Formats: sequence, structure tokens, C-alpha cells
Amino acid sequence: MLPALLVLFVGVAEALLYMRTWYRLDRTAMEIANITSQYETMNTATVSQLFDAANSIASPIMANSATGNASSRARTAIGVVSNTGAGNALSWTCYRGESTLPATIAGRTTLPNGLVVPSGQTLVVVEVVNAARPWQILARLATITKFLGFTVPDPGPIRTYAIVRPRTGTLSTLTGGCPA
Repeated sequence: MLPALLVLFVGVAEALLYMRTWYRLDRTAMEIANITSQYETMNTATVSQLFDAANSIASPIMANSATGNASSRARTAIGVVSNTGAGNALSWTCYRGESTLPATIAGRTTLPNGLVVPSGQTLVVVEVVNAARPWQILARLATITKFLGFTVPDPGPIRTYAIVRPRTGTLSTLTGGCPA
């Protein structure tokens, strides 16, 4: 009975940590997209400040870091998709953080659910990916999980995104390129 209760307790704790991390990163993506949408023009320094802001908003969880353990390795992508009459086109995308965590939404012309940017408009796309995976404590307790006869699933890294329309400018050009 005690091992089952222990696994249940650890499972609930893992689920809560996963949900907290996901919600924090989801809020980070939305806040950065919201801030980005308020600019009329975009340049290297502004994008760098947005990446710094992502880490501040997500704190204590990392939003764009290439160092440390799995829970501190993360990547943030900020991009703009436009439509000049011929369908979705990628205007620009900048990344910061762990390069082994690919962005699946930002940096692409194909948006979720087949979203097509209205002709003559642009959309800001922000994606935050964190290498943290749920069930890490249970994975370390392999003997208990093996004894109880179940395997620990691996849903992959936590990823979230936000898509918003710029409020004042089109943001279709990035002056100075992406920050280093």
C-alpha cells in the first residue's frame, strides 16, 4: 500500500510542477507577443530586450538558455508572418537559447489550424520551448515503477506559442538583423 501511495503522491507533485511550468511559459509567450505587437518598428536592440523580458516573465523557469540541466535549457523564437497577396510568407524570425530545441510554429509559414494571414497584414508569432519533461521523479524511481508494472510516458519538451496581430505597425522588417 505504501509504495502505491508514494507513487500517487509523486505523480500528483509531478503533474502540478508540469502544469505550473506550462502555464508560466504560456503566459510568457502571450506577454512577449503582446509587447511585440505594440511596436511600430522592430530592430536588433528591441528584439534583444524582448528575449531578456521573456526570461524575466518566466522566472524562475528559463525561457531562453542554452546552459544547465534539462529544466533550465530553453528556446524562445519571435517571428513575423505576412501576406502580401500570395499567401503566408515569413518576414523574419529570431531565436535565442538552446538550438537543439526546434521551434515548430515560429519561423514557419504554415500556422496552426491552417491559419492564413489576411492579405496586406502581418502576425507576430512567439514560441517558447523548455526542455523540462514531466515524470522525471518517477523515471528516477524505475524500480518502483517496474515493480508496479507501468512505464513512464515521455511527452517531450514543454512548448507553447502565441499569435497576435500588430496594433500599430506591420513589423514586416527587422532593422539590423537578429541579436547575437
